[in-house]
Amino acid sequence: MSKPVTILATFLVLLGFGVLPALALEAPVVTLERVDVASIQPFYVKPIIGKDDKGEPKTGTYGYSSTLNLAYIFNIKNPNKEPVMLDELQFSCAFDDFEVNTAIAYEDSWIPAGKTNQVRVIVTNEAFPTVVSLMVGAEHAARIQEMKTSAGALVKKWFETVSDFTFPIGVTNGTALFKDEKGNELRSTFSGVWGKKAEAAEKKK
Repeated sequence: MSKPVTILATFLVLLGFGVLPALALEAPVVTLERVDVASIQPFYVKPIIGKDDKGEPKTGTYGYSSTLNLAYIFNIKNPNKEPVMLDELQFSCAFDDFEVNTAIAYEDSWIPAGKTNQVRVIVTNEAFPTVVSLMVGAEHAARIQEMKTSAGALVKKWFETVSDFTFPIGVTNGTALFKDEKGNELRSTFSGVWGKKAEAAEKKK
């Protein structure tokens, strides 16, 4: 083999070893560990502005309705032999299979090689906008009618029973963007369900 050919072959081998680690990286695995109630207000769709003469809550016609803050805790497993950084996480939230919110988190978080970290994302759900969203679309109307309830009554039930997790809380359309130390990007997709009904479904499998 001539010297130029030998040099070229050596260069190609070294180049191959140089790009191999980037090609060998696996996308981290994102799973929903649990959902916690971070904070909650008693259900109302009109703002409470004081009390009437009888001491009962007095509501106004505009302003904010009650809010429910849920914490979604995710496990992120890094199967690689080098650390990766979680750069962006986004997902849709669903109550009883009704999509009620979309969450996006941009905080950077490094996951060591071969380790699993947890990420906590707080999502705020406001009562009135949630009721309005359920009143839009024929598909929602049909499902609510099948459930023999109304949009307002359904959201009220969610607010009043969420602490017991008697209805499934789902995570759908989840995507996570990761970067390694060289800036190479990796993407993961994920979904999950939390709640007593979700646990029962898993036990039947």
